[in-house]
Amino acid sequence: MDRNYWQLGSWWRIPVAMHWTVLLSFAWMYLFFWDVLATLIAAAAFFVLLVAHEFGHVAILRRNKIPVFAIRLYGIHGEIEHGYASKAQSIRVAWAGVGAQFIALLLALALMYFTAGVSNRVLSVILGPVLFVFTRVNVFLMIIALLPIGPFDGHDAWAAIPYLRGRVRKRRMARLEHEKKMRERAVLPEEDLSPERLRELEESSARAAAEVIGRIAKKAEKREDKH
Repeated sequence: MDRNYWQLGSWWRIPVAMHWTVLLSFAWMYLFFWDVLATLIAAAAFFVLLVAHEFGHVAILRRNKIPVFAIRLYGIHGEIEHGYASKAQSIRVAWAGVGAQFIALLLALALMYFTAGVSNRVLSVILGPVLFVFTRVNVFLMIIALLPIGPFDGHDAWAAIPYLRGRVRKRRMARLEHEKKMRERAVLPEEDLSPERLRELEESSARAAAEVIGRIAKKAEKREDKH
């Protein structure tokens, strides 16, 4: 690892490194608050948001038993080194990061709702920057993460559209093939019958035909007797 990164240790047995661009969040947050304390709190919340996004990816990777080798954090995104993932797995992994952010957004909105009537200066000093990051900044980062450019997740995330179209097309073709086979079986049902069953059907058909012919013959005889 070069000098542009700081090693943050191993988190859940995964080496984590931070690029120097993460520190730019302090300048970014200061432009919003113009207050040192609020900037520090907001920058810490921003870092937590970055980590939550990356560990959203990790959760799905580990659920699919895909090894995770390292995590690197940058200014507005992260990067994960992991083992091979199929197309479907890559799509789920890509959406998991934004999914973790969406959960953070819901929690922040719930906290905002329940603390709306609380008038506590210390609480407002802490919650103000945190809720700002977990709502407005969070939505901005979600949009950035889903861009299909550069190192962002959009490439794999939006691959879900052609992937799902292909799945629907395959299911439609399989259904049509199944219906075709069922129609063929309806026309030629003897293909699925055993020889014994075929003989039984032939004998019963012959008996039924003989009964019909006998009835017709009897009706003909009665008409002749009348004449």
